[in-house]
Amino acid sequence: MVDDTPLLSCMASDGVSLSLASTTFELADVLGAKAAPPYVEVRCCGRPKPGLFSRGGGARRLATKRVKVGDECEAAAAGVDKAVAARYPARPDKVLVIVNPVGGTGAAAKVYERDVAPVLAAAGVAAEVLITKSQGEGYERCKALGAAAAPGVAGVVVVGGDGTMSEVVRGLVDGCATTEDPAAKLRAIRVAHAPGGSGNACHASVAYAGGDAIGSAVDVAFNVCRGSTRALDLARYDLGGGRPPFYSFLALEWGLVADIDLGSENMRWLGPLRFTLAALYRIACLRDYKGTLAYLPAAPELTREAPSLFAPSRLPPLDAPLPEGWAKEDDDETFHLLMACNTTHVDETTPIAPDAELDDGAISLVYTKGKGGCGTKLDLLDGFLKLDSADHVHKASFHVVKCAAFRLTPAAGDTSRAGIDGEEVQNGPVQAEAFKACLAVFAAEASPTGTDAA
Repeated sequence: MVDDTPLLSCMASDGVSLSLASTTFELADVLGAKAAPPYVEVRCCGRPKPGLFSRGGGARRLATKRVKVGDECEAAAAGVDKAVAARYPARPDKVLVIVNPVGGTGAAAKVYERDVAPVLAAAGVAAEVLITKSQGEGYERCKALGAAAAPGVAGVVVVGGDGTMSEVVRGLVDGCATTEDPAAKLRAIRVAHAPGGSGNACHASVAYAGGDAIGSAVDVAFNVCRGSTRALDLARYDLGGGRPPFYSFLALEWGLVADIDLGSENMRWLGPLRFTLAALYRIACLRDYKGTLAYLPAAPELTREAPSLFAPSRLPPLDAPLPEGWAKEDDDETFHLLMACNTTHVDETTPIAPDAELDDGAISLVYTKGKGGCGTKLDLLDGFLKLDSADHVHKASFHVVKCAAFRLTPAAGDTSRAGIDGEEVQNGPVQAEAFKACLAVFAAEASPTGTDAA
C-alpha cells in the first residue's frame, strides 16, 4: 500500500493496478513518473490493446500519460516510483550496453538510440555505453567486468548479433574464471540480447520462452528495467589440439547449415534474407558431409547434480574411446544438415529445436543423413520450408535428440565447414558437454501481466 499522497493508491488483486487521481494503470507496465506541475507524467511500456484494425498484443510501446493532480504532483510522482520499486526490487541501477554498429545490416546503433535508450531512461536505469570499433573489444571489456571485484554495473545489454553476444558470454566466463567463486559470479552478472544483427538467435529464443515479441528491442529493454531473469544453459566445446575450450550459448553448425551461414557472410547487408537465398543455393548444389556422430542421451540423473562449468571436463580426450552408454550413428555416415543447439532458435524466424528449453541441461541434436540425389534435395527443401513453423520435426528424415554430451568426428578427407555461435572454427573432431543454468538472462516474468499502452 502506497500512502505518500491521498491521490495515489496501489491495489493488489489478480494483477497489480495503480490509481492516480481518476486514472488507473497496470503497475506491470509502469516504468516511472516525473512531476511536471500541475501534472504527473507516468511513463508506461505496455502492449497495444485490441482495436478496430488490431487484435492487440505484439511488441511493447513506450508512452507517457499526463495526469493532472495539482499541487501534489511531486508527492504523487514519488509515490509512483516507490510503488514500482517495491514491485520490482531486482531492477538494475546501471547496466553496460555494448553496441556493435557494423553487425548484420548495421542498424544496431539506431536500435539502441530508438528502442533501448528511451526505455532505460524512462525507468531511471543508467547506461554505460560501449560502441565497439573492432572485433574482440566486447570480449575484453566483459572479461575485465567478470574479473572485477566490484563490477560497477548489474548487467550487460548486447545490441548486436549473435557474434557480439558470443564475445560477451566468453569474456564473462573467462573473467569470472579468475575469481574465487566463478559460477556464482557469472550468474550475478545478468545479460540481455537486443536484436541488432542478422540472426539474433539468443534474443529470439529468450523472447520465445517468455512470450515476448520476437524482434522487439523495446521488449528486451523493458525486461532489463524489470530485473527479472531466466537461467540459460551453456555448453563447453573441446576442439582438441591444445586449443582452449569454446564456451557456447547457441549452437554448433556443421555441414549444410555451416555452408549456409558462414558462406553467406558477404551478404550481411541483406539481413535474414541472406540465409534464405544461401539455403536455396546450397540445397540445389547439395554435397555430402561425412562423419561419425556419437552422443550421451540426456537423462534427469545427468543434470540433477551437474558439475560447474568451471570444473574439469567429464569427457575423455578427443582421441580416446567413449565410455559405455553412448549412442552412435554409423561410422563415416553421410550427413547433410547437422546442428547441436542450446536454444530453440537459430535466427528470429527459425525454431530449429522447438522443444529445447533455456535451462534443461541438454543439447538438442538436429540432423539429417543418407545419400544425396533429387529425392534428398526435395526432402531438404521441404524441411527448410517447414522450419519457420517447426513442422520439420515431424518429418521422418529429421532426427531430433536431446543429449548431455556429444562427439562429432569428420571423416578423413572431409572438408566441411564448422561454426560455433556463428564463428567459424577449424573443421575436425569436436566434443561438447552441457552445463545447466550457468547464465542469468533478463527475460519476461513467468506470468507476465499488463496491457496498458497508448
